[in-house]
Amino acid sequence: MNVLAIGAHSDDVEFGCFGTLIKHIENDDSVYILIMSNGNSTHSVTGEVIRTEQQTNIECQKAADLIGAELIQLNFVDREVPFNSKSITEIEKIIKEYNINTIYTHWGGDTHQDHINTLHSSLAAGRMVDNVLCYEQIPVPRVTNVYPVANYYVDITNYMNKKIKACECHISQIEKYNNMKIDMIDGLDILARYRGNQIGKKYAEAFDILKMVKE
Repeated sequence: MNVLAIGAHSDDVEFGCFGTLIKHIENDDSVYILIMSNGNSTHSVTGEVIRTEQQTNIECQKAADLIGAELIQLNFVDREVPFNSKSITEIEKIIKEYNINTIYTHWGGDTHQDHINTLHSSLAAGRMVDNVLCYEQIPVPRVTNVYPVANYYVDITNYMNKKIKACECHISQIEKYNNMKIDMIDGLDILARYRGNQIGKKYAEAFDILKMVKE
């Protein structure tokens, strides 16, 4: 399989579906991680720098290298990732170049504008791709439109430790949430244990299948 995991920001894929991606790689599938934004991140109100492009690139490259995935980063501005012909075309180019047959992207209940536009761009660009699944958002107390539909589960019990190590590469993001009294790593563990409990496993990731073709 040729797998493309798409995230608006550099940590979205890691928090959302890295356990599943590790499993793909151990099954000899080719995995590509596409980040829509360029990594520069500032507070929307105060303008305070949250993380620089250089810092973000180092963090996400470390995470990708840790699992053996190829990283691709676009240059859209944080909080301004579009849903238009340009964003769709950029994704379509990658789908064609790497002969992608499986896409993981943001789920439909998200309320972050970058996540929403990335989902829509992914669906438009990947409309002919055989398998399209949506991963859950990172476990933070953020309002959502609907509870995520979990109709497909992946047992990541053997991959959870490696997923956590990859997520811990994103020091700037973890520190940001620590300052908000939110423990991201603990939240990831709780979510994975909850999804694992639903299928009788220790840890799992859950997805919303939008399209799946079995041969």
